[in-house]
Amino acid sequence: MFQITRRADYIVRLMLDLAEHEAEDWVPARDIARRMLVPRAFLYKITADVVAAGFVRTAPGPSGGLALARPAGEINLLQIVEAADGPVCLNSCLLRPSECPRDRICPAHTFWGRLQADVMAQMSAVTLDVLAEEARALRAHPASLPLVLPDPVRVVSPAVRLP
Repeated sequence: MFQITRRADYIVRLMLDLAEHEAEDWVPARDIARRMLVPRAFLYKITADVVAAGFVRTAPGPSGGLALARPAGEINLLQIVEAADGPVCLNSCLLRPSECPRDRICPAHTFWGRLQADVMAQMSAVTLDVLAEEARALRAHPASLPLVLPDPVRVVSPAVRLP
C-alpha cells in the first residue's frame, strides 16, 4: 500500500494551518496542535524539520510562536512531504538506477517511473495558498459526502490484450 507517513501528514497539517494564518505575526503552537489535531509533543518534534527546510520560523516566549518563512504560494506539497520523509519514491529501483539487473527490461520498473513522475508532478503543482483557500471553502461549505475514490483502474501496455 502506498501511504504517506504520519509524520508527513502532521507536517502538512502544520504547514496548512500556518498558511491559513499567514497574515498573523506568530501562531502559537498550542493553537496549531488543537486546530489540526496534532499531539503537542509531536508538533514540537516536526517543527524542527520544517525550520531546517526553511519553511517556518519560530519565536520563543508568550507572544511568540510559528510563522511561514516564505509565502504560502512558494511552498508546494512535494517540498513539504520531502521535508518530512525525504525523497518521494514508490520503489527502491527508482532510487538506485541500475541496481536491479532487470530495470531495462522490466515493465513494472517503467510503470513505477511513470507513476512516480505523475505523483511528483501533482504534488509539485499544489501550493499551500491553494490548499489554504480550499480549507476555507470547505469550512464554509463542508463536504456533505465522504470522499469517494474511483474504482481501481487496470492499466496495461497497449500491446497487451485482455480477455
